[in-house]
Amino acid sequence: MMMEKNLKEAAVLLHTECLLGEGIVWSKLDNSLYWVDILRKRIYTYPLESKKSAYWELPGYVSKIVPWPDGSGKFLVAMQQGLAIWTKETQDLTVVAELDSMGGQIRTNDGGVDPEGNFWFGTMHMQALPDLGKLMRFRNGLLETVIPAVTIPNGIVWPGDSPYFYFIDTYTREIRRYARHNTGESAGGDGQRYSTLVRVPDELGMPDGMCLGPDGHLWVAHWAGFAVCKWHRETGELLDKIRVNAPHVTSCCFGGATGTDLFISTAREGLTEAQLQRYPDSGKIFHIDLRG
Repeated sequence: MMMEKNLKEAAVLLHTECLLGEGIVWSKLDNSLYWVDILRKRIYTYPLESKKSAYWELPGYVSKIVPWPDGSGKFLVAMQQGLAIWTKETQDLTVVAELDSMGGQIRTNDGGVDPEGNFWFGTMHMQALPDLGKLMRFRNGLLETVIPAVTIPNGIVWPGDSPYFYFIDTYTREIRRYARHNTGESAGGDGQRYSTLVRVPDELGMPDGMCLGPDGHLWVAHWAGFAVCKWHRETGELLDKIRVNAPHVTSCCFGGATGTDLFISTAREGLTEAQLQRYPDSGKIFHIDLRG
């Protein structure tokens, strides 16, 4: 375990008060950050040029937003009701795939776009009951289950030069590594064969959202861990740690002009009043420039 002294620390960028800030992503098309507050049913944006944040409320829990891969400037959003195309300028919302929420008991969670342009996302029980979630893929206009029986599906990334993809089930504390050919149709439906790259120790909290760093290693937000940690994608070694002055660190992404700015979302959900008084920056967006 790395030494705790002399850790780099992220600074507050935006004074939001997200209950459950999640799914932060960088859009190169408009040089802006996007993220969601799941429990407040909001999409947020922060253009780095104007430095004026804004948000929009949606008619349901929204867990992830990604730029639509066709370069149109539209976005794909994961909502409890299903997947939808969202247009920022008009706030038009067009459902492209419906989901069965089991009477409001199931919602979507984290997601990402693979190198082929397919959108992968997780579903989970509202009370995080074990094994009631899935990792799903939206491909060619159709939904398919890739990995069944997960609990809190989170960060998913595909290093471009790797035969693996990486996926987190927060409930198990695992950062998992899957061979790309061992999931979905190409594996005959077997999406459960994986190796555990990292089982996060108690003192580092629980792994939540994840992104790839400029060098292809894994940067993971740690719920109840006050940190974003960098893990070696082959060995599972802890390479770096960025301290965040909020207990529940939820997601992270790289962006900015050089691609070395790390942006971090946090949450107020699950904290007592005493904890919120002690950590008033909970729910805010943090930032650190990692150049050099």
